[in-house]
Amino acid sequence: NKPKIHQLQHLVDMIQQLGPAPLFGTKKFKSYNTVLCEASVHSNHQSPSHDIATTFMTANLLCMLLSG
Repeated sequence: NKPKIHQLQHLVDMIQQLGPAPLFGTKKFKSYNTVLCEASVHSNHQSPSHDIATTFMTANLLCMLLSG
């Protein structure tokens, strides 16, 4: 199998458009993990998945209301 050297010319554009390949980029996932941890910390720990879902629902509703 011959390497596709021509594809390297498009690599930067593809990464900018689509993001890093799965299992290579971790910054986005780490920041999302922080959001989940913050939502979990402010819960009563009786039903953390419900509390996290409620936090995200409230934030989403607020974004929708503010955007008009």
